Amino acid sequence: MTVFQVRFPIILIILFSLIGSSILIPNSSAQEEIQIPNWIKNVAGWWANNEISEKEFLAGIEYLINNGIIYLSFMPCGGAAAVAASDPTLEAKLIPNWVKNNAGWWATDQIKDADFVNGIEYLIEKDILGIDNKKIKGKISIEDVKFSSSWIIDTDKLVFVASSFFEVYGINGDCSIDSKDGLSKWNGLTLGLNSNKMGMYNEVALWNDPQSVVVVYPYFTYAAYQPQGFYDYFRGNCDDCTTTKFAQSITSQYTSSGLGHQALTLLGYHSITDVEIDKNPSILQQFDKVIMLHNEYVTRAMFDAITSHPNVIFLYPNALYAEIEVDYVNETITLIRGHNYPEQEISNGFDWKFDNTHPYEYDSTCLDMEFYKMADGWMTTCYPENLFLIDTEQIFNVLKLIKDL
Repeated sequence: MTVFQVRFPIILIILFSLIGSSILIPNSSAQEEIQIPNWIKNVAGWWANNEISEKEFLAGIEYLINNGIIYLSFMPCGGAAAVAASDPTLEAKLIPNWVKNNAGWWATDQIKDADFVNGIEYLIEKDILGIDNKKIKGKISIEDVKFSSSWIIDTDKLVFVASSFFEVYGINGDCSIDSKDGLSKWNGLTLGLNSNKMGMYNEVALWNDPQSVVVVYPYFTYAAYQPQGFYDYFRGNCDDCTTTKFAQSITSQYTSSGLGHQALTLLGYHSITDVEIDKNPSILQQFDKVIMLHNEYVTRAMFDAITSHPNVIFLYPNALYAEIEVDYVNETITLIRGHNYPEQEISNGFDWKFDNTHPYEYDSTCLDMEFYKMADGWMTTCYPENLFLIDTEQIFNVLKLIKDL
C-alpha cells in the first residue's frame, strides 16, 4: 500500500483544538532579555496604588502584546471578559485582586520582568485577564490580507487572532464557553493570505497550474450539525430532528471543515457544493481530481458519483458516512441510514468498505498524518482541520502533497 507520511511536531498536542479546546501559549521564560518600557512599570505601580483604572492598566498590556513583548501565538476569544474590556459602560471586574498585588511587586522590583510577562501571558490565555481584542494589531494591515472569495466576510467585524501559515482572524466577541474547562472558544475563524508570503503560497497554490481539480464544500453536513439538526436527535433532545431545514447562512465551523475549504479556495482551488453534485452527478466528470472535505452526509446520487470517480482525495475521515434524502421544495434534509440509525448496529449508511471513520475521525492532532492509497484515490489518517492554523514546514508539505497527488 502506498503511504505518504507527514509528521507534525509535538507542539500540535497543545494546539490541537483551537476551536473547542484550550490553547497553551509558549512560555516567554526562554527569552534571554525582556525589554519593557519604564512607563509600563509606572502604570502597573499606579494601578496597584489605585491611582488609575483597570482599563488604563490593560492599555499597557495591549501595548506589550502589540510590540511582541508579551508573546501569544494565538489570541483567545476572551468571552465575557473581552466584552467587558471593550465596553466602557460596564463596571465588570476584569482582573482579580491578587493580580494587582503582583503588579505592585513588579513595579517595586520584587518580581523579575520575565516572571511578570509569563504571568500575564498565563492570565490572558486562561481568560482571567480581559483584553479588548479590537485593540490587538495583526502582523500586517487587514487591508493587505486576501480572503477567500468563496466566503462572505465582513472585515469590519474581524479581530486578529494569529499569524501562522495563513493570517487568522475571528469575529469579535463570537465566543462560546467550553463546558469542560470553562474557557471561551472562537466559534469560527477566518483565514487570509499574507501579502508578504506570496512566494511560499505560489509553491502550493494552483494559480499558475492548469489542474482540473475541484474541492467539494459539505453544505448538507453543515446543515446536519445546526440547532434542531441531526445531533439534537442523537443527543435525545428532539425526536423528529432526523429531518432538518437547510441552513440559511454559512459560517466556518470545525464540523463542516470550514478552515480546509477556506485554505484551498484561497490557494486557487475551484469549489462546488454537494448540492450541485446531488442535482447534477455528472458534474464531477469535468474534473481530473476531486477533493472531498468532511462530507459526512450525502445522498445516494452523490455517493455513486463520488465513488465512481477515478481520482478522489478524501482529505477528512468520516466522509460518505450516512445517507440522506433532500427535499428541495421544502428545503429539508432527512437522515435515511447510517450513524447508528435507524438501527444501532448500522455504522456506515452505504456499507462502504473504505469508510475510515474509526479510528481516524477523532485524531485531530495529526502528529503522524498519512495519505494512503485506496481503490480510486487517497485517504488520510486524521482530521486535519486545525492544521490550517499552524505555521510549520509540515502544513506546507501537506498542501504541496494535495497539489501533487
